[in-house]
Amino acid sequence: MRSFFPFCCLLFVMISVSNAQNSNVNSWIEDIDIYKRKLEENHIDLYHTISKQQFDLEIKKIKESLQNLEDFQVIIELMKLTQRVGEGKGDGHTSIPLWGMSLHEFPIKLFDFENDLRVIKVTEEHKHILGKQLISINDVSIKEVYSKVSKLTPFTENKQSSMDRTCSYMIVSEILNGLNIIGKENEAKFTFMDDKGILETLILKSYSKSELTALKYSEYSILHPEIKTPIDAKFPNLWFTPLHNKKTIVIKFKNYPSEKDMNNFSEDVYNYIQEHKSSSLIIDLRDNYGGDFFMGQILASWLNACDSIKWSTNVYVLVNRKTYSAAMVNTIQFKQILNAKIVGEPTGANPNGYQDMGTFNLPNSKLLVTYTKRLFRFQDMNTMGVQPDILISPSFEDFKNGYDRVLSKVLNEINN
Repeated sequence: MRSFFPFCCLLFVMISVSNAQNSNVNSWIEDIDIYKRKLEENHIDLYHTISKQQFDLEIKKIKESLQNLEDFQVIIELMKLTQRVGEGKGDGHTSIPLWGMSLHEFPIKLFDFENDLRVIKVTEEHKHILGKQLISINDVSIKEVYSKVSKLTPFTENKQSSMDRTCSYMIVSEILNGLNIIGKENEAKFTFMDDKGILETLILKSYSKSELTALKYSEYSILHPEIKTPIDAKFPNLWFTPLHNKKTIVIKFKNYPSEKDMNNFSEDVYNYIQEHKSSSLIIDLRDNYGGDFFMGQILASWLNACDSIKWSTNVYVLVNRKTYSAAMVNTIQFKQILNAKIVGEPTGANPNGYQDMGTFNLPNSKLLVTYTKRLFRFQDMNTMGVQPDILISPSFEDFKNGYDRVLSKVLNEINN
């Protein structure tokens, strides 16, 4: 009789846990069904790359695995499937980007120099590892980590965007934990190697976004000594500055403003060029993640009215792997409308493909899903990224020395 009460308590606990698990599984099943239905209803052409049969099979596999998956592992499986809609090379706007989630990151920033992952930003506490190669995480080779993370990254359309996005997502502790690369969400063992082949291992802690902003960092900065943000710039990521006795205008175009603000900014540029008879124009679209490409056309229309520009040879657009979406579109349009030469590395977005993003949230998990609404073709030939007229790939030595080789190349051409 004495053992009956503890037995009942244990049974009650087991039943409660079982009911909670079943409830969670049922919630995910509902979310997954809505995920599939809304993608089919809203995507312009969901099965352009993955077949409906294969998509349905992957959905079935995820549902059958729900009892054995933690919530974030379910999210990871959906991220993998969503990326397969474009196979990571043709439909970056169909994704699960994890926006708004309370995630934690390790306080380092990585850059992929063609399979050579280097630390380009780290906390002051560990500034001695700046520039070192990342070799492994929790004794899992970086090659394996990179391979696993690259299969789930959102907004991935080509090699350039894969390099960018994978470096960003492989420092998210929840992702590393969900992929069974680390056992604890809040810390992991990172192994680095210097250029002499000497290894060093650090135990790093992960932090929330608010905690990360409070930390002090050492980092590499790619700068040009002649380029500085004007004191009177109205926007931190859209401004212009003159060089060469005001004969060269450099426009830093890193973000898209409203239509009114773009018109006002473009008019200011136009008036300056007209007043000083500027003859050379450089539009820097590096690190521009996109927006409304029609705003770029407003800028082009004002610039096109400037007769002093030497349109046959002296117009340039600077791009890199972080030139995405609308910025990629404007790169092509500036080449067409302004006769610009494109300089840098291929863009992270493709000129022909599925773009223009819509969104919806799943009701139970609140997970955000994005999808493509349009199919655009901006050039006759299909290429992975907009291919530069002058190709300049990033190098670690340039990062280490803070040398902006792309802008320096253009300024040298203008001077000559």
